[in-house]
Amino acid sequence: MTGDPTVAITGSGALAQRLRARIRRSPLSIGVLEDGRRAGVVVRDRAAPTGAYLDLVTADREGEVFLDDPRALDYVVTMIEHLAITGARTVVVRRPVENEWAAVGSPRRRRSRLRRFRPDDYDWIGSESIDDEIVDAAAVLSADGDELVARFRVLGHFEPLDGRYHWAGTVFGDEVRRWKERRVTAVTVAMDGREPVDARLAEVTPTGAVRIVGVGAPPYALDALQV
Repeated sequence: MTGDPTVAITGSGALAQRLRARIRRSPLSIGVLEDGRRAGVVVRDRAAPTGAYLDLVTADREGEVFLDDPRALDYVVTMIEHLAITGARTVVVRRPVENEWAAVGSPRRRRSRLRRFRPDDYDWIGSESIDDEIVDAAAVLSADGDELVARFRVLGHFEPLDGRYHWAGTVFGDEVRRWKERRVTAVTVAMDGREPVDARLAEVTPTGAVRIVGVGAPPYALDALQV
């Protein structure tokens, strides 16, 4: 990725203001722009076109999200943060997903899907071989003398603006969520017998996992890349 992902949020209503505040509080580096023409994703503070997937997005309008329902706020925040994690420039719902939704969608199913963001419902545009670059493995986390093993799914990129490697993603499991509920923030992460590295637990996601971010050398191997 050549720079931080960018999002423009149109409108001045309460929901648009809440989304701006959530994005600015995110531990991930996401640029919030006023000009939608320069942003990778534009969130519009109005109803989506008829038939849109989850009443939010449509395959005909790449990089556009329509938000007029407070119940979808967490989902949209998770989508934008996933954009940052993958290093993509923009995003669009996959047409087969939208077509399937047109056949089976219902208010009950919408409520269910809004509670669990599914990255595979979307094409993440502007980052090559995203799936190949994602690290998805067990990691050892340590904090305040405690230790746990959890599934660790992250992606990183070298940021030319500060000359450092940035990585972020998700840790899964009840134990790490309990750590976060106890306000544990600073942790170390180790994988495959490597030296542990510092990281920070961010927020609990709508699905109950925990966001994790780090700057500098990651806990996994990097081929021919100096951090």
